[in-house]
Amino acid sequence: MKENNGKGTFVVRVQYTQNNSWQGSITWTEKNLTENFRSALEMMQLMDNALGERTGVQQVSP
Repeated sequence: MKENNGKGTFVVRVQYTQNNSWQGSITWTEKNLTENFRSALEMMQLMDNALGERTGVQQVSP
């Protein structure tokens, strides 16, 4: 498997914009995992957690 140095590929589907943020789903293509998100911040946290999992770094969720 090719090493990406902590990089990942994500497909973001924005379904709605409410409260000045995005709601939709994000797919991590390397593992074919899809999660829904309720804000742009939550989307970024999902990406960060996915990349942390890939590198073995534990992420702390609030």
